[in-house]
This record gives sequence, structure tokens and C-alpha cells, in this order.
Amino acid sequence: MITPRFNTGRNFVKFIMRINASIKLFLTPALLFFASLGHAGNMLLTDHPLVGKIWDMNSRSYMDEAALFARINMADILLLGETHDNPQHHEMQQKLLKVRIETGASPALMMEQLDAESQPALDHALTGSNRDEVLSNVTGLIKFTDKEPYRQLLAIAIDNKLPVIAANISSLRLQPVIWFGYSAYDAGELKRLAVEEVWSDTRQNYLAAHMGGAHCGKLKDELRTGLTRSQRLRDALMADSAVPSIGRGVVSIVGRDHARRDTGMPLYFSARAPSARIFSIGFIEVSAGKTDPGAYEAESATGDAPYDVIWFSPRAERADPCANLDKAKGVQQKNKPESRSSRNRGQ
Repeated sequence: MITPRFNTGRNFVKFIMRINASIKLFLTPALLFFASLGHAGNMLLTDHPLVGKIWDMNSRSYMDEAALFARINMADILLLGETHDNPQHHEMQQKLLKVRIETGASPALMMEQLDAESQPALDHALTGSNRDEVLSNVTGLIKFTDKEPYRQLLAIAIDNKLPVIAANISSLRLQPVIWFGYSAYDAGELKRLAVEEVWSDTRQNYLAAHMGGAHCGKLKDELRTGLTRSQRLRDALMADSAVPSIGRGVVSIVGRDHARRDTGMPLYFSARAPSARIFSIGFIEVSAGKTDPGAYEAESATGDAPYDVIWFSPRAERADPCANLDKAKGVQQKNKPESRSSRNRGQ
């Protein structure tokens, strides 16, 4: 199990208790929406000309499934970046995992949908002898409301005796870094994880700008900076959880942002295992009237392709999480934890 290593002063426990009591006040409605994903609605734009097409972002050309399968079978680390509530993305993931297994590979299945704290319970459940009971127990550990798509991935892992990595680091556990910066984290661990080594101003600017968009454009600058720090550390820790399994191969089931080569987990994999062959696929929902494949995911932090390949799907119908933002409680400055210096002064 990955255990974040924070610098723990005498007020740290008191701080965590305060965070635990008020965590929802720190999160925007958009973040809370994604934390409790349920079923999406109908699939939209199913007749869009790009649906089902696979686009190589480096050669800027289409490829067929056979060519894609050959590429993924050469990878040590395969990242499958989903939109969490799109059922077609889950079907594509299941297909690609089965393709890897059919070649005789036995990769570790790494899942963002399982919190790292659940790894001991997950490992214990996987030792069971009753297949249906094992599947029920491990499915119960999934953190999302809609567990069915991930249950199917876990069923493939169980039936083929694949190890499963519970990779996610919860936002609650990253609160000290959000509010107090990397000084709240063990310096030696930050270096081992290559958190600063892989980073640059261009990556920082891109990720910070994207973080604002992901939260309905309502983030205060201080919280935007803190969430950017936590996203970087989460990616580094999730990659760290899979490093010991690279030799057997890793298939990573993660959100699309985590699979990005310019700002996500591939950066940390490359730093930790320079010889590892990494292949990143972004499952992308089509947009009405947008038929040029080169117009999708065109922005990146570095100018390089954010994914090796993008695979187009219909768009899942979903409610706009920002629609009622003005009616919801936003992030309130008065609820921010006091700084360490203030606590030390007894204020």
C-alpha cells in the first residue's frame, strides 16, 4: 500500500481532524460531482463520423484495431484514459485488457477507482477460493457509485489471476499539500518520486489553467495552486504504486488527465523507469460539428502529443455540474485551515 509521508508536527493530528470535519466545504460542486459518479444517461452523437476511429497523434494518421493491438502488446505500461461515466470507454478498456491477456501476458491491473488504503483488504479478498464471493468483495471496494463497469474489469483480472493495484490517493490525504505546499511532505520522498524533477513552468501553467476549467472556473488562485500540487503528487504516487510491477506489465485504468504524457503519470513512469515502454491511449468523446481528428486534444503543455493514440467514442449524456453552481456553497475562505505560522503563534 502506498502511504503518503507528511511532515507531522504536533498540531498535525488536530489539523487532520479539522479537515475531516469540513472536507466538503473545500470542494467545488464539480469536484463533488466527479467524486460520486453514477450512471450517465443516453449516448449522444452515435452517428458522428469519428466514432470508432483511432487516431495516431504523432503520425497524425488513422490506424485500425489490428495495428493498435500490435502497439499495445509491445508496451510495458499501458495507460487507458477514460471519461469515468462513459460506458463505451469501459468497453474499450475491457477489450484491450483481454487483448493483452490473449498474447500470454499477465499484467498487473492498476485502478484509480480503488483507494490505496484498500490494498490490504483487496489482497486478502483476492486470496478467496469462491470466485463469485471474491468478485463481490473486491467490487465493494470501488469508490465510485457506479461500480458495474469496474466490476467487469475486476472479473477479467480474477478469472486470469492478475494482481490488482489499488492506486488512488484520496483528496483528504493530500489536504496538507493543498494548503501548505510541498513543505508539508517528506523531502526525501518528493525526490524519490521525481515530483520536481519532471516539472517545468510550462507544465505548471497548463495544469493550473486546466484545473480552473475543471472546477467551473470558480477556483480561487490559492486553491488552484494547491490542487495543482496535489494532482502532481497524486500522479507521482499512483505511478509509484505500479513501478514494482513494470517487469510483468501494467495496464492502468485511469481518468484521461492522469494518462496524459505532458502532465500526467507517464512523466513519473519515465523518470522512475527510463527504459520502460509506455503507451497512452485517450478515449475521447466526439463533439457536434467537429470532424477533424487533429482538432481534438490539440493543446498540450509542451507542444508534444498528450497521448500516443486517441480513440473516439459517442458522448455520454450528463447533467452540467456547473449549472447550479451559484446556488451551491463555494469554497469559503473563512473555512481554510489556519497557517502553520499562525498556529505556532497561538492565533
